[in-house]
Amino acid sequence: MSPIRLAALAMLAAAASAAAPAADAAGLPPSRVAQQGPAPSYGVEIIVFRVASAPQGEDWDAVPAGRGFGSSATRGGPSPQVLRVLTAADYRLGAIEATLKSSGAWRPVAHAAWVQTAANWGTHAGIALADVGINVPGLSGMVYLERAPIYLHLGFDVRLTAGATYTIREMRSVRYNDKQYFDHPGFGIIALVTPIKRGDAAAPTP
Repeated sequence: MSPIRLAALAMLAAAASAAAPAADAAGLPPSRVAQQGPAPSYGVEIIVFRVASAPQGEDWDAVPAGRGFGSSATRGGPSPQVLRVLTAADYRLGAIEATLKSSGAWRPVAHAAWVQTAANWGTHAGIALADVGINVPGLSGMVYLERAPIYLHLGFDVRLTAGATYTIREMRSVRYNDKQYFDHPGFGIIALVTPIKRGDAAAPTP
């Protein structure tokens, strides 16, 4: 693992431990899909950030294979829906964004949070960054949240053009309230998925 990635992980761990909400400390179980009803909803929050100095010595315009996406979808089902885009007052990763800004090594590019439904696992039907309020020149792509019989899976197919074009294409299983780091030598994404229960402040307005 490169020094850039090690530094990012160390920074993420320090900021996360300093700002971890009570739900994290309680050690919630894996995201086993035990909610009742046809369309459970989830809160998703992401920070996209880039390195202050572009990495050298490799063809970053090459698009990597999509780790964790598997074969094309055959399962079908409803497409994911954005139910509500949240405001900065609802953000849970603010301390991490502040740490990135103060580091001098990283530059936050976008920060957004929203409530959505999830697609079926393997559908590979995503939500565009623009649909959750991210309209940053040079930044584009899709966010994928899919429900398997046991676990949730979160994925990104995101490109950042800053001199070269950097691409993150990865999907992985995630736990509720467990901060995830999707990494690339040129930029990164920190993500958090939380379950939305009826009556939660972050739940969609009826």
